[in-house]
Amino acid sequence: MSRTADYLTELAEDAGVVAELEALTAYAAYTGNAEYAVETFEDAYCGQWDDLEDFAHDQLMETDAEYRAAMESCRGWRPSLDMIAWQCDYTHTTGGHVFRSV
Repeated sequence: MSRTADYLTELAEDAGVVAELEALTAYAAYTGNAEYAVETFEDAYCGQWDDLEDFAHDQLMETDAEYRAAMESCRGWRPSLDMIAWQCDYTHTTGGHVFRSV
C-alpha cells in the first residue's frame, strides 16, 4: 500500500468511516484534501456506476414518481437528461465512483 493509502486508511479508521479504499482514494484525489475527504466521504459517496447518466436515471427512478411511471409505461424508452445540471451536483471519476457535491 502507498503512503497515501496508508494515511487515508488511518484517517478513516480514526474517524470511524467505513469506506472502500479505492473510492476513498478517488474522493481524496478529487477534493485534494485527505482530511476533508474522510470527513465528508459518507455524505458524498453515491456508489459506483458505469457513467453519470446511468446514475442519474437510477436516482430518478428511485425518487421521482412521475419519471418512474413514464419509464414503466414506455418500456425501452429512455429520456434525455440535462447532464450539465447533473455534473454541477455530482462527479463521476475514471474508476466509476460517483460523488455528490457537499
